[in-house]
Amino acid sequence: MRVVLVFPPRASATYMPLGIASLASYIESTVPGSLVRLMDLNLAAWIHLAQGDVQGRDLLDFVRGHQGRFTDPDQTLAVKSIWDQLRQEMTRLGRQAETLLATGETLPGLHTLLDRQVRSILADDPELVGISVLFPEQVPFAAALARVLKQAIEETAVPPCRIVMGGAMMSALSVPDLMTGVPEIDGVVCGEGEEAAADLCAGTAWPDIPGLIFRLGDTLQINPGSRTISLKQVPAPDFSKLPIPDYFNPVPVLPVLFSRGCAWRKCRFCAHNFSFSGYRRKPVDIFVSELEHYSRTLGVTHFYSADEYILPADMDAICEEILARRLSIFFHILGKPTADCTPGRLALWSAAGCKWIGWGIESGSQRLLDLINKGTCVTDIQRVIKDSAAAGISNLGLMIFGLPSSTDADMDQTLAFLSDVYEDLAGLTASAFVLFDKTHFARNAGRYGLKIDGPVDLFHSNHTAVKSGRLKFREQAEDGSYRAPKGAVEVARWQQYRRWLGEVPLKEQLPPEHVLIHVTSALTSPSMSDITPVRQEHPGRIPGI
Repeated sequence: MRVVLVFPPRASATYMPLGIASLASYIESTVPGSLVRLMDLNLAAWIHLAQGDVQGRDLLDFVRGHQGRFTDPDQTLAVKSIWDQLRQEMTRLGRQAETLLATGETLPGLHTLLDRQVRSILADDPELVGISVLFPEQVPFAAALARVLKQAIEETAVPPCRIVMGGAMMSALSVPDLMTGVPEIDGVVCGEGEEAAADLCAGTAWPDIPGLIFRLGDTLQINPGSRTISLKQVPAPDFSKLPIPDYFNPVPVLPVLFSRGCAWRKCRFCAHNFSFSGYRRKPVDIFVSELEHYSRTLGVTHFYSADEYILPADMDAICEEILARRLSIFFHILGKPTADCTPGRLALWSAAGCKWIGWGIESGSQRLLDLINKGTCVTDIQRVIKDSAAAGISNLGLMIFGLPSSTDADMDQTLAFLSDVYEDLAGLTASAFVLFDKTHFARNAGRYGLKIDGPVDLFHSNHTAVKSGRLKFREQAEDGSYRAPKGAVEVARWQQYRRWLGEVPLKEQLPPEHVLIHVTSALTSPSMSDITPVRQEHPGRIPGI
């Protein structure tokens, strides 16, 4: 079967889509004769916008390492305004996609983009188009693309072609709403997609495909979920099908995955596990062999972990294997700052190439950490952050402000904590608490003084509001009335407070892939300071988009 797997706008132009790269390798290894083509239409949209502007073309040359000095902080900040302008243009296209879905009106900018993308998708007469959606911002784009694509299929002599949507966002929205609002979508895969994708390509009858939701007459057929497959059965993602030199990175930075799901799985606010079939991990030797393969065949030395977080004992084993093979690589992980992240462990991780960790701190109040069931201790977090910095690892603090029942005293404790560790942080994300459906806090809203007002709408189409898993809510005040959530207020208080601590760090303003390149630039050969980009022609290059 001829298959096109698509990653739609809007995501970072630095991110290589791990999902479709994984599906491609699985399909081709299990369904002989399948021809799988990958299309990163998100990247194509960024390139389209950049090439239409003189400053945008300068930005392309800079972020790809063709001019200037990429790791120079002043030069990086100098191009930030250009990048911000392109982001605004991408946001504007997203609003146009919402307008198309709601009213049928296609504005010129979006029309030009979608027309080029649809023609490229249909160039090889695919029998199946899979659209992978990872982020909420991609949903309107993906739906608009499906609408225009289906119209083009019906108006041309292209053989029958079905459109199926999948990805993590399918577990974070109302699929019945989506299929009602966008009838151009033939089917949706919920949960992990390997088995369903292989069955679709093998021609399996749709009622027999696990995790597939599709129309059967006037009703939706919801098939049983997919079986949990061992990660030993999943081959390494095939990034060679993507246009590696075209990304907005001076050197390739690949996303990799050692495990699926979360080994802790107890945080009361978290909805990240809904798209997985439980926690599993790859054998360490297989995972490190993947890193070695990418390093040898694609010249990749920088890797970005997409794991929820990696257990310390597993990190030890991975790092020992990397050192035993003498791999010269650098990588990022998400970590949980627990007591078992000892100075010796952190030194081992740093020696193996782990030079940037995003730590799930969430709060500096022990009461709130216990409330959200994080399983961490403030004093341990403080020690881990300092020891990590001492080991030569760059630290990103991941914070959540406005947690349920948060008080001024909790906020004071968090500010005091951040003051203590601030010099050991390269950056910090300040997120306001978001309430997701099916989480512990949502199921027990009244217990925590929360009043749910309903789901947040992603977009409107076909007289239907397509709802997300994010919930609108209010918080109970002392007098029993309900007020707006305090998350935004606490974020603003932090932003005001941090002015006394210093300027916003550069690394906090960069996309993740660029942070990794910046923190490792001084650790590589002298030529790294000027970045030698990947220039070779590549089979995955996007032609004429």
